[in-house]
Amino acid sequence: MKKHTNVLYREIQRPRNVLWWVFILAETVFMWYWFMKQIIFGIPVGDNPAPDVLTIIAWLVFGIAFPVLMLGVLKLTAEVREDGVYLRYAPFHFRYKQFLFKKIRHYESMTYSPIKRFGGWGVRLNFDGETAYNLSGKEGIKIEMQYETVVIGTQRPEEFKKAMDKAREAD
Repeated sequence: MKKHTNVLYREIQRPRNVLWWVFILAETVFMWYWFMKQIIFGIPVGDNPAPDVLTIIAWLVFGIAFPVLMLGVLKLTAEVREDGVYLRYAPFHFRYKQFLFKKIRHYESMTYSPIKRFGGWGVRLNFDGETAYNLSGKEGIKIEMQYETVVIGTQRPEEFKKAMDKAREAD
C-alpha cells in the first residue's frame, strides 16, 4: 500500500488574540505575586491563606507550566497531503488527526463567527454536531463527511481549498 506523505499545503497558527495574552499573563503575574509574598517573604495572602504546599503546587501549575504551554507550545498545524487533511492541535493532540479524501463528501471555504457558532476558539463542538479546530480569525474550511462535519480555522482559506482541490484531482 502506497503511503501518502507529500505535503501540498501547511499552515501553522499561534494565538494572536490580545485578550488571550492578557488573560494568561494576568493569571501568571498573580500566581507569581502569591508565591513570592507567601513563600519567599512569609506573608500570608488573604484572610484564609492556602497552605504553603498548595501555594507551591498552584504556582508550578499556573505560574509556570500553564503559561509555557499556552503561550509557547500552543499551535494549530493544518496540512493538506495527497490523501487528505491532517490536523494537530499541540499540546493536546500527540498525533495528527486525519480526514481522508475518500471519506470527505464535500468541502468549502467559509466565513463564520466562532463565538456564535461554537462559543469561542479552540477545539469546540456545537449543537449541530460540528467540530471546530481554530485559534483565531473567522475564516475556515468546512469539511463534511458521512457522520461528521469539521470546521478548520485558517488565515488563508483560498490557498487551503486550492491545495485540497489539487490533491483531490490527483487522487
